[in-house]
Amino acid sequence: MDLRQFRYFIQAARRENFRKASDDLRVAQSALTRQIQHLEQELGFLLFDRVKRGVRLTAAGQRLLERSQHILSEVDRLKESLQLEAHVPSGPASLAAPPSIGRLLFSKLALTFLKSYPKVNLSLVEGWTSDVMGRLRRGELSLAIVTDPPLDPLLEYTQLFTESLHLVGRPGDPLLKKRSLEVGSLGGLPLVMTNKSNRSRQLIENSAARDGARLDIRLELESADTLHQLLLSGRIYGLLPYSSIFQHAQSRRLGAVPIRGMTMTRYLAKSRSEANSVARETLEKCTTAEMRALANRIGIGETTRSPIDRTSRSI
Repeated sequence: MDLRQFRYFIQAARRENFRKASDDLRVAQSALTRQIQHLEQELGFLLFDRVKRGVRLTAAGQRLLERSQHILSEVDRLKESLQLEAHVPSGPASLAAPPSIGRLLFSKLALTFLKSYPKVNLSLVEGWTSDVMGRLRRGELSLAIVTDPPLDPLLEYTQLFTESLHLVGRPGDPLLKKRSLEVGSLGGLPLVMTNKSNRSRQLIENSAARDGARLDIRLELESADTLHQLLLSGRIYGLLPYSSIFQHAQSRRLGAVPIRGMTMTRYLAKSRSEANSVARETLEKCTTAEMRALANRIGIGETTRSPIDRTSRSI
């Protein structure tokens, strides 16, 4: 027995006529008749009495009609439920981002998923570009926000925004009141920076070297709170992306001036080999929307929705 036989049987019982039932179902009358005969053979009793103008249910056929209608109703409900669940985000999904981006993004994403996608097991972790690239390749992360990543044929990138790097220090510092600075003017300034494995640090040093500026890096530091305290002392400067200091700059808790020609671009990265899931698609959509909103709020760069092929393009 199969569901098709039950559907043919139910329609024939409703219409009390095989020809009308086959017309309703858009099948040949011979096919409908054959399926009902197979069903009768499997059950071992007749379901219809053949009368002059059609068919009429036997007593056994009447009992089967009641049961089969219930069975098909349950099957349809199950099918609808499964189809709905297939499009409901569920299961694990993870995102890594640099600490400066994570502080602006993670709480918003967490609240969105707690409210709208409670079946997703969301993991939000801080990580620098150099650290998360390997985890993406190994399938340990669903997505990562990275900074000007190196070429990699295993990963797909979507550009989020481009932002300027700023010289940052004590508010009121005359140097930081200028409209902008040349890269060459950074030479000789005492600087605090992240460690050498950090992608932002590498980009800054490469840019300075191209312009012949020799950076005087006095300290290496990862703690954002300690960094801000040091910058407020007026004894040292930082080179930071605007997204990491815009709140302090706008409230005048820190002074900041952009460095001409020194920018970095943020990308959303994912593995090309990892099977997609509704949970990852949803996290990707929400992350892109939040980053676009962040760029608009800060007033930096331009966002794009198209994937960027960085397998054949130099940085």
